[in-house]
Amino acid sequence: MTIDVWMQHPTPSFLRNDIFASLLRWTGQTIPEGEIPIELTLGAMDAASVGVGLLSAWYGPNGAWISNDEVAALVRAHPTRFHGLASVNVMEPMTAVRELRRAVKELGMKG
Repeated sequence: MTIDVWMQHPTPSFLRNDIFASLLRWTGQTIPEGEIPIELTLGAMDAASVGVGLLSAWYGPNGAWISNDEVAALVRAHPTRFHGLASVNVMEPMTAVRELRRAVKELGMKG
């Protein structure tokens, strides 16, 4: 079985981040309106013969781009396909430790 050890299911806030502007220009793509169906990510996994993905939250300089709660919801909806990886603001160490504990104990994150 192939396992993708670091993947994201893009959310609108993730895709709208300025860090991806040049990539969108380079590929000629635009940001889709609304939520992206998880079935697109599952379909891409199936096409690449990826059985399980470690779905990662993403925290950037301005906050969560893909929140731990969003990742946990996707994992709950597809527990045989995804395991969750948490992300935190490392600039606030004590808050980060509390959030990591919550992510593991309450949300079931694996890392």
